[in-house]
Amino acid sequence: MLNEKDRAAGLLLNLTGDGKGKTSGALGMTVRALGWGWRVAVVQFMKGDRETGERSFFRTRFPEMIFEQYGLGLLSRPGDHAGMAQRGWARARELLAEFPGELLVLDELNNALAHGFVDLDEVLDALKRRREELNVIVTGRYAPPELVELSDLVSEIREVKHPYRRGIPARKGLDY
Repeated sequence: MLNEKDRAAGLLLNLTGDGKGKTSGALGMTVRALGWGWRVAVVQFMKGDRETGERSFFRTRFPEMIFEQYGLGLLSRPGDHAGMAQRGWARARELLAEFPGELLVLDELNNALAHGFVDLDEVLDALKRRREELNVIVTGRYAPPELVELSDLVSEIREVKHPYRRGIPARKGLDY
């Protein structure tokens, strides 16, 4: 049997892999958490400032929720991708230390780590020192082994087939 401390401890979940659905899974859990009255914050790394269905939904229906983006989109687009990721990490670090809510989503953090935009040791340290009750979901391809080891749950989403391979671009309502 779990003791009360273990039962109340926040979990670290990592959704990784090359398939579509990592952010969608994290945002599904976000909806679930909001349905139970949890306070939620989402920090998106790497993603550009393109309007998305999720950003529109959460900002209009849950204005008290934190939903912030720190990215420029595709790495092939010019700009200071590392600088944006660093700003996002600064905000995430602040939330890990001070956010009084129940769920923090760090969307595409794995990608920011893989590209060297954010320091892995600093991330691991901040995750270990987070408030004990705070649940955290990290998403993105290329989850580093050290973060996989630290995580309580790791789900790898594998691409089997994707319309992009046939030249079909991302679609509003399905992909953004």
